[in-house]
Formats: sequence, structure tokens, C-alpha cells
Amino acid sequence: MSGGSNESLMSHTCAFVFIWRFSWRGTGRTLPNVANSLFLMVADGEDRIPVDKFLTALKATGLQTDDPRLKECMESLRQIQNDCGSDVLLDQELFERSVQSNIDLLAKAFSGQLVIKDFQSFASHIHKMHEDGKSLLGGKVASYIPELAKFSPDLWAVAVCTVDGQRYNVGDFEVPFTLQSCVKPELYAMAIKENGTENVHANIGKEPSGGKFNKLFLNENYKPHNPMVNAGAIVCASLIKVKAVMTFLKTMTGNEYVGFSNAT
Repeated sequence: MSGGSNESLMSHTCAFVFIWRFSWRGTGRTLPNVANSLFLMVADGEDRIPVDKFLTALKATGLQTDDPRLKECMESLRQIQNDCGSDVLLDQELFERSVQSNIDLLAKAFSGQLVIKDFQSFASHIHKMHEDGKSLLGGKVASYIPELAKFSPDLWAVAVCTVDGQRYNVGDFEVPFTLQSCVKPELYAMAIKENGTENVHANIGKEPSGGKFNKLFLNENYKPHNPMVNAGAIVCASLIKVKAVMTFLKTMTGNEYVGFSNAT
């Protein structure tokens, strides 16, 4: 979106926040009121809007079109484009029909209720950090694990996802990489989900080990010190259903690509 469009969109936000809170959270909790307010804000005085204009405004909030929470809205828009052509203009009725299934999340996004309100400014800072990082050419690719040694030192990416699902990616973020110890928090989360916190920590401690992450030793209670050292991660893995790991990881990533290799 151009600077002018952004300013125009933001100028309606305060009014929309009020309308959303009144219509959606208050006693007049009706979908059409919220959807209508959203249409008026995005349309900015026009009777109809291109699908791309709505999607551009959506991305400015930090939400992406492949967000699984917006599945119904995106499928509806694709169906309208298939039926009417990719350059179709959405009138108020078509727009409301498209957004009604996911209106709660859309209303929160466009009314500045997500955790990062000015996401475009935030994304510009992340982009600058990525650009600044390109000039740092020192160091070497880790060679103590063969799969790490194979990676190009020229690959560089930053990917951010907030607690509300606002996302920004820049650089070589589409290149798959080996998770290695980055999978430990996910195994820990899965173990707690399947067994409960009390049962997990009956077998694993909660304190720093004071040693290297890969040192296989136990604390004074004969438990691994915590789930993030190798010994603790091994115990975590023993507490979960191995066949469910890939499904759990794909769910956590919003059904993004997750692969598996015995070597990694």
C-alpha cells in the first residue's frame, strides 16, 4: 500500500475500534454491523473494492493469507474470483459474505487489537536488521554435525511470528533447515500436553545444569536437570507418542512445511 492509502486506512481505525467494541463485544453483537464497518474502513469511500486491496490491507496488520484461522475467508475470496474473474470488485454484500466466518480475528486485526498495533513499522525495523546483518561475514558454519556442515554460509533469513500470529519473513526463509536442538521446546510442549506438567517433571527437573548441553548426567534427584539439555530431551521423547510428532509440529507451524530425515 502506498503511504497515502496507509494514512487513509489508519484514519478510520479509531472509529472502527468503537464500532467493533459496541457491535461485537457489547449488547448489539451482530456480524453484519462489524463486517459493514470493516468494509467501510477498507473501501475508504468507494462502493466496491478489489480483492487485492483488501488482502494488502490485511497483510499490513501482520496477518497472512495462508493463516489457517482465515481459511474460510480466503476460500470464499478464491471462489468469488473463480466465478467472477480475478479482477472482480467486491461490493458490500460480497465482502460481508467473504469475511463473516472469520470476522472476530479480522475485526481485532483491523481495529489494532493484535499485540503489535503498528506492524508495518515493526516489519521495517526487522527488515533493516536483516539488511545490516548481511554485512557480517565472519564466523564459520558448524562442522561437528555433518548436516550442519553442508549448509551454505551465505544463507541468511529472519522470520518473526507474534503470539497473535502476526508474521514477517525476509531473506532465505523458504530454504528448509535442520532443527537440531531447536526441536527441544516443541518436544517439551508435546510431553506436557500428553502427560501434564506434574507427570513430566516427576521425571525431569526445572533448573539449569551448569554443564554443557550435551553432557549426559543427572541432578541430585537422579533426573535430567531440565528439558533443554540432551538428557532431558531424551526423557521428553520417551514420554510422547512418536508417530504424533510430525502432526504436532505441523499444527504448531500452521501447517507450514515440516520434513523429516534420519540424518538430522
